[in-house]
Amino acid sequence: LFARDALRIAIATERSGREFYGRASKLTKNTRGRHVFEKLAEEEDDHLERLESRYRALLQRDPHLESYPTFLFFKGAANGLFAEGAELLRRPGVDEAEALRIGIRCERGSHRFFKRYGEKFEDSEGKQVFLEFAEEERQHLELLIREYRALITRTHGGRKTARATAAAARTATRPARKLRPAT
Repeated sequence: LFARDALRIAIATERSGREFYGRASKLTKNTRGRHVFEKLAEEEDDHLERLESRYRALLQRDPHLESYPTFLFFKGAANGLFAEGAELLRRPGVDEAEALRIGIRCERGSHRFFKRYGEKFEDSEGKQVFLEFAEEERQHLELLIREYRALITRTHGGRKTARATAAAARTATRPARKLRPAT
């Protein structure tokens, strides 16, 4: 049951991440930034395909698995950890920099969520799903931070001081605020 529920949470997160990155790529005018968001959307599709395949394999091993009650449920993760971020992209005036900051907060929150809970569980397939997913989210987080820093440098034509660039990066990489459950 734990593996089933862990996979459900990871699948919901991938779906909401794919939606987030798809929206972000559409609002980004800069070719490089749009490419980063498109690449992340494609990676979310690949991850989703692998997770759904694992889920189908679980169902083949136990055809009644869907009928069992939920063992593992996190209210904030039920709609995917990027659901709120995807909604924030709908606000007027959201530009590439804001989309990157929102993505950084979402990826950081997702990484911490899966790592924290993955480390707490006993060895199991569910634990493995959470820890693998935490690593994938960490890689996405690092990519977004690099792109945000490059955007700041490009935007200011390289004239921005190292101190100002570091301050801007800290703003973008502040610890994630707790995402409210999507309604």
